[in-house]
Amino acid sequence: MLLRNHPCGADLEEWGFKTRDISFGTLKCLENIRLGLLPSHQYRCRIDAHLAASHIVSDVTIYRKDQIPSTFVTHADVEAVDYRYLLCGLNDGGVAIYDTSTVKEGRVYAEAGVARGGQRGGHKHAVQCIQWYPADTGLFATSCGDKTIKLWDTNRVKPVDQFKLDCCVGQHHMSPVATKHSLLAASADTGEIILCDLRTGSSSHRIVAHEAAIQVTRWSPRMQHVLVSGGSDHAVKVWDVRSAKGCVLALDMDDMSFYGKHSRKRMKKNPVAHKSIITSLCFSSDGLWLLSFSYDGALKLWNSSTGENMNVVYGPTFTDLKRGFKMAVSHLTYPELVFVPCKRRIVTYELFTGKLVNVLEGHLATALGVLYNPISRDLYSFGADRNFITWTPKTLLTTEDIDESVYDGASSSRPLIQTITQDSWSDDED
Repeated sequence: MLLRNHPCGADLEEWGFKTRDISFGTLKCLENIRLGLLPSHQYRCRIDAHLAASHIVSDVTIYRKDQIPSTFVTHADVEAVDYRYLLCGLNDGGVAIYDTSTVKEGRVYAEAGVARGGQRGGHKHAVQCIQWYPADTGLFATSCGDKTIKLWDTNRVKPVDQFKLDCCVGQHHMSPVATKHSLLAASADTGEIILCDLRTGSSSHRIVAHEAAIQVTRWSPRMQHVLVSGGSDHAVKVWDVRSAKGCVLALDMDDMSFYGKHSRKRMKKNPVAHKSIITSLCFSSDGLWLLSFSYDGALKLWNSSTGENMNVVYGPTFTDLKRGFKMAVSHLTYPELVFVPCKRRIVTYELFTGKLVNVLEGHLATALGVLYNPISRDLYSFGADRNFITWTPKTLLTTEDIDESVYDGASSSRPLIQTITQDSWSDDED
């Protein structure tokens, strides 16, 4: 749903969603290809961008509409092999798996597996973070406030191993591109990054990273040994887990230059990336750019290689979450888009310009996270209102668009499709 009274309404008008520009923009791309203004290999990326920016509420969900759910989703993940199975962590400590390619009677996703809280060796408290093992959907990991990280067998939906820690873990993450290690990075409330080795079962390797609790950690999707952390000390730091010399980069909000072991500038004693607690980190699909979000609502874009602040001014964003949450970036679209939970709404911005593209309103309470499916181009959001919402892109062509007419400068009119796709060499009289 688009908000007419949103402070950035002019940007929404420019994207043209109030005039169904999703179809016109698609056909306009065809005209630009014909005129040589748009390379053909960028056409698909443009189409995906238009679709990703046009989400509306779908009637498909994970709950039956005639039932009041006893649990709700606190964290979720979509597997990156087929982008088919949706993994959900629940507030009672349980987990649930859904097949998004199969919709059953009642417009609900087919349930592929479930484990209730406290059963089958599961968690007894709300799941704080859940993630598929990137290389194989036969395994996934969960973390909770009970100081444990559990590894689950997907087929049996049962824990097969666990890491018992001496501190609470907020978020954890496994590298999507790792081939030479199998490390799981966990953010601890002691200011340490705990590296858990899935092969050996060891969790003894720790990085003293921050002066306060770490809220979120993320592995780079480009370099398998590079790790980023954000903490309650307002700092965002980049680490190479092979090095014992401290952080590679410490992002600084007050200076566009960077600080690190390769920099000639003298590093500040305590450089900070934000003025408040870091609550979310997200890489672009190619790993070249890093997005950071803080409790004061500031969204920043950084060069992940140099640590340079790109000074992109995004629209108004607000949050009341002090814990880590999940935002998402579109995959292989032009321009790239970022989806950010903003209290009860989901806002969509262009990654490099900060232009507001879409505002989605459907939750009745704070949205806890958002996921993007690059295959179906669906968006999934879950909130404290116990709702799980699927947002689907608009269709490219509708009956209204086909019947719509445009004027060619005189009083005569032509159908929209005929005007855009007409061969320049053909004779109008033929």
